[in-house]
This record gives sequence, structure tokens and C-alpha cells, in this order.
Amino acid sequence: MASQSSPLPISDSTAHYLLAALILLFMALGIVYGLMTPVFEAPDESSHLGVIRYLSLYRKLPPPVVPEHPFSSGSEIAEALRYHEPPLYYAPPLYHTLGALLTFWTPMDDLPYLLVPNPSWEAGYGLTAGNDPDNKNFYAHRWAEETLARSGTVRAVYTLRLFSLGLGAVTLICIYTLARGLFPDHRWLGLGAVAFVALTPQFISLSASVTNDSLIIALGAVFFVLSLRAMRKGGKWYGWALIGGLVGLGLLTKQSALLMLPSGLLAVLCQSHHGGRRWAKAAGDSVAFVAAALAVGGWWYARNAILFNDPLGFAPHFAAQVPLESFTWGDVLAILRTYSATFGWTQLSVEPSYYTAVGGVLLAALAGLIAAVLPGGELTQWPAATRCGLVILSVYLAMNAASLVRWAVATGAPYGRLLFPSLPAIGVLAAVGLSQWGRWRAGRWALAALAGLALIFAALIPWRTLQPAFGNPRLTGELPSSVQVIDVAYQNSLHLVGYEGMPAELYPGQTIELTLYWHTDNDLDRRYRAAVQLGPESPYLWITGADVWLGGTLYPSELWQAGDTVRQTYRFAIPDPVENPGLYWVRVAVVDNQEGRTILLADGSGDMAVVGPWLLHGNNAEGE
Repeated sequence: MASQSSPLPISDSTAHYLLAALILLFMALGIVYGLMTPVFEAPDESSHLGVIRYLSLYRKLPPPVVPEHPFSSGSEIAEALRYHEPPLYYAPPLYHTLGALLTFWTPMDDLPYLLVPNPSWEAGYGLTAGNDPDNKNFYAHRWAEETLARSGTVRAVYTLRLFSLGLGAVTLICIYTLARGLFPDHRWLGLGAVAFVALTPQFISLSASVTNDSLIIALGAVFFVLSLRAMRKGGKWYGWALIGGLVGLGLLTKQSALLMLPSGLLAVLCQSHHGGRRWAKAAGDSVAFVAAALAVGGWWYARNAILFNDPLGFAPHFAAQVPLESFTWGDVLAILRTYSATFGWTQLSVEPSYYTAVGGVLLAALAGLIAAVLPGGELTQWPAATRCGLVILSVYLAMNAASLVRWAVATGAPYGRLLFPSLPAIGVLAAVGLSQWGRWRAGRWALAALAGLALIFAALIPWRTLQPAFGNPRLTGELPSSVQVIDVAYQNSLHLVGYEGMPAELYPGQTIELTLYWHTDNDLDRRYRAAVQLGPESPYLWITGADVWLGGTLYPSELWQAGDTVRQTYRFAIPDPVENPGLYWVRVAVVDNQEGRTILLADGSGDMAVVGPWLLHGNNAEGE
């Protein structure tokens, strides 16, 4: 039987302390995510920086650059990822203007130099999606230069990431305020809505990046707070004009702000009124709202229509992308994944079980909402203003979802983060739905456990996911004590100076993560591959190995500087079964990628460094 007791009551002051703790926790996680994500490795970060730099240099809006055809080959993508002037990215100018003002003190003169595409693009095979850490970066990195002390661009990036994080905090405060306005007596519901959003890893990651998404999300959250408050209290025309001006700022930030216009008009129609002439007041408020929005933000769209015959400015985006042939269930799942937890430019995912859990939570929230609106549910107990507010939030979410589907089909980009302008709606509606399960004692315990698990998972992601994929491979100190030190010199001033990660004994089916440590005496200025093989005494009978860029995709060898020591992990699996168990060695060859030749060892003894041996057993488990 359901328990009729309510959750532990709390005072306003206690709720505010808990809200402050949630926001501080969110910002602390955001700082860690931002520090663990190299510059340019957040979605579109390099594009936003290019526009900001252009505005800083020329003090004028960039023209739209429409590609002749979609970027479909690796070489075309690599070229698009480099610095362009004018930039290839085109968007409303408010965020980028603010970005230029915030970073005036640190010119991004080195941005063109630092934008080095991942070498995999030019090779034609692009990036690999999944939850393994290999080849997830869009850019290679000049690690020695990418520091606060040496790079104006890096200083600008971290300044703008902190700005985004502050905007994320504004969004969370607005979500709490919105929930409390709709449900004044349910403090836990407001805190639950904030927690649902604040502990979403994708939102944390996005809020720690250079992106206009953070500004449009925060403006949208403020819009919902003000418009629903005016709806409940019956706002004056000048109040609706102020809200319209806010929408105009949204229109100057991102085109998705157009969805605020019908939402605001719906709020005008639903507002409380005092006395007669309801429809006359609604008409006047609507005119004030729309006129203010267009006066503030409409000029950019009119300019696009007059100069470029493209009011929304979407032509550069649509021309550069490969559209979807159809929108399928797989695209729905992609939206779920990229809404909850994917990193880099969405190539880096987490364990599949997490997405299953997120789907289960969303289904539970939906079931709770359905239970609330069915006959006998809580809907009849809610004030009319609350019901209208939830309808407006639901309509906005539905419009956002529909526009995302259209965008995904047109651009081939089913990215769930494009639902984040609806985070106030998602947070409040999810909290309302999940709160229905709190009628039962077991449900309350389950919700508390769910929040704890979400916090733990969000806190572990930087160490479990971001660090392995994006960690700086360039050592700044001595070799770790766990390294087996060696010194094998090649004829190109390169040295193999150590290794670690090999188990004491090997078994069929075993996955090996061998980390090699390389050192160069000179700038290499050359792209090499490292071929690592595991085999018996004969070098021609190797059974497994890896053949990858020397330095990986994060720090390919042509960027290495004299004195660098670089760590690189090679992953390979031993076959099962193994035909010839016994002693096995690891051999390492360095291949000049341009000439296709193998670099000889400095002592003339051959072309492969040899370490080992290790005993490879014939069965697949120790003791069998």
C-alpha cells in the first residue's frame, strides 16, 4: 500500500543551502571537465573561437561562407577544421560579440597555428566512435604551446569556458525558481529538477566549453521564469515588452530562440486577468511582446534576407553537411546518448548500461506524468496557473523536439544537446513525474539512491572517460617508477626509453595495454607510425599487435619538439586459441609514413626494437 507520508519537510533557508550546494557541486564538476578536455575538443569550439577572433580583428560581422558541396571526405573535413578567414561558421552575433569583449585582453594570434586537424582525417578514415579512448579527438595538439602562460588562445578558451559555466549556474537557479513558482509548497521538487539537470554529464560538459548554447539555454531559462510569472500574476504590457526584449537577445544568440515567440504568446493568452477586456489586453500584450522581440533581434534576420536571401542564415550549415535519408529509431537512440553523455565532438561515449539506465529513468518520469494527469491523479489538485505553466513547458519541449528532428534530417546531426534549450521544461517535468514515485517509502529511497548514483557517475567521468581519451601524452618530469627502463635508439634521433603494462604471463583471449615511452633529441617534423607486434622468436610469425601513428592522434610525431618524452598506449588482443604457446617477444618498428620505409636502429642491428620475453600459455585462464 502506498505510504501517504510526504518526504522530509524542509524550510526555505534549508532548501536554499541545498540549492547552493548543488550549484557549487555543478561548477566544481564543470571545472574538472573543462580542465580534462583539451582546447578545441568540445563541439564547435574552434568554430566559435574563429568567429570571436574575426570580430575582434575586424570589428564587423563575418559574411556567410557557403560551401560548394558537403564535406564528405576526410581531406575536406581536415581542411574545414583549419582556421579560415572569414570563418566557415555562421550564426547570430550576440554570443561572439560578448566573447570578443570578454577576451579583448588576450588576443588569439596563435589560433591559426594551434588548429591542427587529427591526422586520421587526411588519411581518410576519420575518427572512431565508441567508449574506448583511441582516436576520439578532432584535433592534434601542440602540448608545449597549449598553456596559459604561452598561448593567448588558451587564455581566451578558459575565460570563455568559465563564462559558460556561470551561465550554466544561472540556468540551474532559474530552473529552481521556475519549479517553485509552479509548485510553491514543494521545495524538494525544485531541488529535484535542479539535480536532474545539474548531474547530467552532457550538460556539465557543454557548460564547460566555448559555445553559444550556454547563452541561449540561460536566456531561455530566464524567459520561462519571467513569462510564467507574468502569466500567473497578469503582467503589464511593458512587462511583456521586457520579456520580448529578452527573446530578442535570444534571437541574436541562436535561431532556436524563435521557439520562444509562440511560447510567449501562449503565456500571454493564459495569463490571469483582472476585470474585463481580457482579449483586448491579450492583444496589446502580444503586440508589445512580439514588437520588442523583433526590434531587438529581428534586424539580423532582415539583414540576412536582404543581403543573402537566407533569413535564418542556415545555408552554410546545410551546404556543408550530409543529410539523413530518413529519421530512424537509431537516430532516436543517438539523440538519447548525445543528450546524456557523449564527449569530444560526440565520438566518445560511456558504457552502454548508462544509456539504458537513463532511458529507464526517463520512462519512469513519463509514467509518473501520465499517472498524474489520469483521472484520480494529482492534476485536479494543481492550480490552473500550474496546469497552464506545465502545458506551455510541454509545448515548448515538443516544438524543440520537432525542430531537432528536422535539423537532424537536414544536417545528419542527431545531437541531443540541441534539446538543452528545453532543460527548464525537461527538469521540471521529469521532477514532477519522478515525484509520483515518492508516494511510496521504497520510491523515495530509490530516488535518493538514483541521485547518489548520478553524482558518482558524473564525478567519475573525467577520470574514467576524459583522461584516457584526451590526457596529455607529453611527460613534463621523470619516467614513472613503474616503468621498465630501456634505451633503444633509432637512426632518426628517436629513442624507446621504457615500457609498462605487460602482464607477467600471457593467456589466449587476453587484452593487452602496453604503454611505451619515447624520447626525441631533436624536433621530428615528420609523421611516423609505430608498429608493435607480439610474436615468438621468429619476427615473421607475430600473432597480434597494433600499427598506429607514433604519438597517437593527440600528439603525432611531426609536432614533437627536441627533449620531448611521450607516453603512448597500444591495445591489442591475443588470439584464442594460440597454436604455438611458449616464449613471446614484443617488437617495435618505426615507419616513415611519407616514404613507407622502416627506420633502422642506430646500432645497425636491425629495424625493430625487441623487449621480452614473456610466457604465453596454451589455455585461456591461469590454472586451467
